[in-house]
Amino acid sequence: MNYGWARRLHFLLAMEEVIVVGSGPAGCTAAIALTLRGREVLILERDQHPREKLCAGGLPPKVVGALPVDVEGVVEQQVDRLRFRYRGKHELELTFERPVIHMVRRDRLDQRLAEKAVQLGARLLEGLRVVRLSTNGGRVRVETTNGSFEARAVVAADGALGSGAKVLGREGVRRCPAVQAEVKVSGDQMVYWEGRLGCDFGAVPGGIGWVFPKRESLSVGACTFRPPVDLKRALERYIHLEGIRPAGPLVIKAHPLAVWDGRREFSRGGILVAGDAAGLVNPLTGAGIRRACISGQLAAEAVHAYLAGGARCVKDLGSYDRRVVADLVDELKRARLFGRLFYRAPSFFYRIGVMNARINPFVGQLLSGQKSYLEVFRELVSGEWIRR
Repeated sequence: MNYGWARRLHFLLAMEEVIVVGSGPAGCTAAIALTLRGREVLILERDQHPREKLCAGGLPPKVVGALPVDVEGVVEQQVDRLRFRYRGKHELELTFERPVIHMVRRDRLDQRLAEKAVQLGARLLEGLRVVRLSTNGGRVRVETTNGSFEARAVVAADGALGSGAKVLGREGVRRCPAVQAEVKVSGDQMVYWEGRLGCDFGAVPGGIGWVFPKRESLSVGACTFRPPVDLKRALERYIHLEGIRPAGPLVIKAHPLAVWDGRREFSRGGILVAGDAAGLVNPLTGAGIRRACISGQLAAEAVHAYLAGGARCVKDLGSYDRRVVADLVDELKRARLFGRLFYRAPSFFYRIGVMNARINPFVGQLLSGQKSYLEVFRELVSGEWIRR
């Protein structure tokens, strides 16, 4: 008796339709978009929600608009003032008529995203770390610390050090170190930082220091785009430079930023890589949540189209690469250009750029997400700002 068809049927029944690795903004955006399209989605998460995530947690309006959930209830502060410095001096503060950045804690935001995906029908397995992804014909094998899975397609969104990043390798991406501490301070210091974001472009060699206020603490961090730098010591110096007096022990944690540096490939076979795992972090500011959400949405659209095509070749998933390049890479090119210029001579460009009354509105518009790098680049090239 020929059992070939029986074995094939068992394989099809045991195989997942889509597996999403990681339940942050990129992974959950993909999972939510796929479940809304009627797809069966399994989410694999290394930790247990709510889980800690090193992130300043600032969401400009464009980021809020890209998220597939309402952030009401998880926003801890709203910022309408951006204060810039260079090595603690040459202060400039821009004030806006309405909030330009919403402050959240990533553990709460990510938990809300995961809950939304599950509510819509996705299955979530926590405490499973994916150690390897591999393709074989029209299926993807997902090996974890507690067994293996197979799926027709996988969206890998498990961060800069995860399985998706390993699939694509390091080509076209720079890993830039970042550190951050959640600092408890006295009431008078919290009053000063209420509604105010601080950014120092010279506090760290080749990078930036930041203060993002939350409800009961300050997220104080630093990153460098031109390592090597002893970032922990640099952060301690920056905290002192800001006059911040921690009310308790200072716990500094580190994590790399997967900064875009020319990458144009974001998939391999049936594996689509999104968010930080794809190296979509801004080369000028280190921000990445909006691009994480957009890439998760694009991955979901490509996977849905592929699955709807039945026996179509898995190469059709390459449309994802083209969409990411078209929708995100042009903006990242400009950000890389600005970043390379700025961090080679930050003192010079801070004086002629940030402190320049004609140019500093562009800085505020970029950091608050009001304008894209492409829009600012075109306005600067046009020279219209000179005639104002």
